[in-house]
Formats: sequence, structure tokens, C-alpha cells
Amino acid sequence: MFGRTYPANYHKTLNRANCERIQNDPPELEMLSQYDTIYLGYQTWAMTLRQPMRAFLLEYGGEFSNKKIAPFLSEGGYGSGDSTELIREFIARDGGKNNTYTSALVVDGNRVDESDVEVKRWLKTI
Repeated sequence: MFGRTYPANYHKTLNRANCERIQNDPPELEMLSQYDTIYLGYQTWAMTLRQPMRAFLLEYGGEFSNKKIAPFLSEGGYGSGDSTELIREFIARDGGKNNTYTSALVVDGNRVDESDVEVKRWLKTI
């Protein structure tokens, strides 16, 4: 029904997004073959990887082979928990292999407005 990319026109994009939502017909994603580094951003819930990210990784983790994976997250003051280990596990479970992983950027959700220096430092390591 729709092309791969969303239109540049705001109203056309809004129309497409509403149609996809109403029809429960999300677009097929052209994923990761063109990228060498994959930035995975998420929030932790109860010190673990939240369910939507789990589902994403279990669906598309096999496309993460031979990539550099750079996780970044916000959390509520208790740290990243087991989330980075689960990312590795779910990617491998779906067939992703030969990846390198950067250290995760962990931002306290209560101090996001103070994280600019930390984010810049982390990006330089990637």
C-alpha cells in the first residue's frame, strides 16, 4: 500500500501513520544491512530490558551480525540491571553473531538534563 519511506509532507505522513495504526498494519522494516554500528536506545523497567525491546531483538536480532552494538539507556536510579546481558543473549538467540559491543551509556532518568558531557564522552568512544 505504501512505499518504503514516509513522505516528506507532514500531512501525508500523518495520514499514513494513522492508516497504519487504524489497520494495525505497521510497515515492514528495512533493517540493518547498511549500518556498521547499531545504536540501541531503551529504558529499563524494574532493572531489566523492557518487553518492547525484547520483542524487537527477538524479531530482528538475527540481522545484527558483524555489527558494533552501542546500547544507551535511561533508568530510574537503580542502574542498567541485566539489560545489556539480555541484549547480547537475544541477538545471539535470533542468530546474530560476530558482534562487538561498546560499554553502555547509562543515564539516570532523573538527571537527563545534566547528561550532556557524559553523552559526548560516550559518543567519542564509539
